[in-house]
Amino acid sequence: MKIFASLTLGALALIALAHPASAQEDTYFKGKEISIGIGFGAGGGYDTYGRLMARHFGRFVPGNPTVIAKNEPGAGGMKLAGSIYNVAKKDGTELALFAATTALEPLFGTTDAMYETTKFTWIGNLDSDVSSCGTWKHAGIKSWEDMKTRETTFGATGPAAITSIHPLVLGSLFGLKTKVILGYQGTRDVNLAMQRGEVDGTCGLYMSSIRSQYKDDVAAGNLNIAMTLGKQRTADFPNVPSVFELIKNDDDRKLAELIFGSDAIGRPIAAPPGLAPERAATLRKAFDAMVKDAAFLAEASKIGLGVEAMSGEEVQKTFAAFYQTSKPVVERAMKAMGR
Repeated sequence: MKIFASLTLGALALIALAHPASAQEDTYFKGKEISIGIGFGAGGGYDTYGRLMARHFGRFVPGNPTVIAKNEPGAGGMKLAGSIYNVAKKDGTELALFAATTALEPLFGTTDAMYETTKFTWIGNLDSDVSSCGTWKHAGIKSWEDMKTRETTFGATGPAAITSIHPLVLGSLFGLKTKVILGYQGTRDVNLAMQRGEVDGTCGLYMSSIRSQYKDDVAAGNLNIAMTLGKQRTADFPNVPSVFELIKNDDDRKLAELIFGSDAIGRPIAAPPGLAPERAATLRKAFDAMVKDAAFLAEASKIGLGVEAMSGEEVQKTFAAFYQTSKPVVERAMKAMGR
């Protein structure tokens, strides 16, 4: 019996030594709080996705931690990105949701972008979406070609946001007379400004946001979608052209793929750089399980959100590919954005 007990204890000790990280991960988040920073104001698409994740994510993280969402707007998401990169604890308790365009700012030489995108620990992407540009009825714009004949003002949060980048690049591609007014807190504020008549329209309207928040306005003729920015026309607006079908040459296509291709990473979740591999694996596994969960998907459907998720590894590879874009294409994009 003593020999058996001794062998058993020895075997258990060997098992514990063989899997110390697994045992630690099973209890690490117990009693802790995970925060999801949202780089834009309340009420917009990023806010809606971030809060949906906060309501479900803790069920899939070992130890079932509390998860909270908090809005941290500023500079089109760059303020939050810089904070997560440089200040946040590197223990997996601080995550961030900001735009893919925010993640591409260092590529364009933006000095205020105090982070290296490929060094973030990417946890996953909640949705691959298609964005669009739309105008409110007071603008009198029925198609994108109308913007060639008059100046169209677009509201935007900050220079790193698609609400700013997309109208400027479209202006460059097609000779449209676009003007961007900065300073709004989030897409919801931009859209309210459009409705109040402060600006004519907004770019960066994702299909998920239109389905969940603006379906009735489209049906009533208040909101007109002038162009969609995916690779092909969307089923939501089959009569509205995609930017890619309007492009006439390869140079323009390369620019469009760099600027509008980031919509494939519509709602990315970042953790700080230097996160321990086992901690990153735990969070990524929890994310992957959450986006397949029936209750999560049911709530997303109920509030009109699509979920076309990507794993953290996929997001990491996709951003790495963007950063391999040739210098002439990047320089042309910078010029189009007025930088």
